[in-house]
Amino acid sequence: MQTLGIFHSHRHAHQGFTLVELLLVLAVLGWVGLLAVPSMQRVLERTRAELARDQLHNDLQSARVRALQLGQALRLARLSDCTWATAVGSDWSCGWQLQLADGSQTLQVTPLHTPLLVSYTKTSALTISRQGELGGVGDRWTVGSRNPSLSVAYSLCLNNTGRIRTVLGTSCS
Repeated sequence: MQTLGIFHSHRHAHQGFTLVELLLVLAVLGWVGLLAVPSMQRVLERTRAELARDQLHNDLQSARVRALQLGQALRLARLSDCTWATAVGSDWSCGWQLQLADGSQTLQVTPLHTPLLVSYTKTSALTISRQGELGGVGDRWTVGSRNPSLSVAYSLCLNNTGRIRTVLGTSCS
C-alpha cells in the first residue's frame, strides 16, 4: 500500500503541459501537415480524374447500348458552359451530352463539376451508329489535371473493334 501512495502523489505532481511543450507539439504537427498537403492534393486530383474517366467510359458504353435499343444514330457532344473551358472544339472539360444524331433531342447530360482537362481528338461531336459503333479507330479522349505539376492523365482509346481501352498517360500507343 505504501508504494501506491507514493505512486499516487507522484502522479499528481505533473498536472499538464507547459506552454513551451504545447508550442513544440503544435510546431511539429504544423510541419508534418505542410509535408502532407502536396501528397493529398495529388491524391485528390488523381481521384477526380479517375472519376471523370470512369464516367466518360460508362457514358460511352451506355450510348452504344442506347443506339442499339433505339435503332438510331446518336451523337455525344461537348458542353461548353463552364468557367474553366476554352473555346477550342476539342475541349470537353465542361462535360458532354448524348443526343439524337440530328440534335433534336437530348437524352442525357453529364456536366463535370471540377476543373479538369478533358479533350477529344476531333473538334466535332462523336457519332454513335445505330449498330452501336463508336467513332473511328484512333479516336481518343484524354482526362487529366489542369495542374501540370501533378501530372495526372488518362486516355480512353478506341481500337479497331470499337472497344474502349483505358491507359495511363496521354498516348494510346
